[in-house]
Amino acid sequence: MKHLLFAILSLSLSISASAAICNQHLVKGTPNNSDQILCRDGYAAGYNYQNKVSNWVAYHITKESVNAFYKRSNSFRTDKDLPPAFRATSSDYSKSGYDRGHLAPSGTMDFSQVAMQQSFLMSNMAPQLPGFNRGGWKGLEEKVREWANTYNELYVVSGPIWDGNETYIGNGVYIPHRFYKVILDPTANDAIAFILPHRKISSSELPSFITTVDEVEQVTQLDFFSALPDSVENDIEAQTWNMW
Repeated sequence: MKHLLFAILSLSLSISASAAICNQHLVKGTPNNSDQILCRDGYAAGYNYQNKVSNWVAYHITKESVNAFYKRSNSFRTDKDLPPAFRATSSDYSKSGYDRGHLAPSGTMDFSQVAMQQSFLMSNMAPQLPGFNRGGWKGLEEKVREWANTYNELYVVSGPIWDGNETYIGNGVYIPHRFYKVILDPTANDAIAFILPHRKISSSELPSFITTVDEVEQVTQLDFFSALPDSVENDIEAQTWNMW
């Protein structure tokens, strides 16, 4: 019996240790279970097998982490932690007219070589129009890094919004209708949210896409920052900001 209890305890500790790696990014709550949760050094992701795109990626960043730098690899790789039938590949994007758009941005994940390389896994990509990926989406990623310098640490969740009428590229990698990003300042318990149309947009347009976290939850059916006390969560998720 003692040996059995020891084995159970060892397994429990092992699971807890594995969870801790992921929970640096999910400590404020897991948006949903999705089909598979992927834990990386720089982010966590909830992957959608049917669409071959993550429903969400979540990452905790600090002033220190966003100011560290490792050279960008541009080495896009198939995520072999996923079942083969549900993996997106770089070739799915070939001649499609869509960029391999990062959900957790490489420019934020480059605090270590491993984190930067993991940001190029295809499970962290979504088909994005070039004018979107290289325009307003990139501008919002840069703005979040600026906010991390201002507020010292942030919890960020971003991902696609599906409308049920998507088409796909390659071997069934679905093209999102819109994209969202929600950002939590845990010190002030403030949150700002964006819903961006999937079209060519500029950084100057970003204030017009601000919404509430509640609205993002409604359109995605995800639950953000659920680990916060209900009174705090309800308050911050109903707020609408002009711009931080």
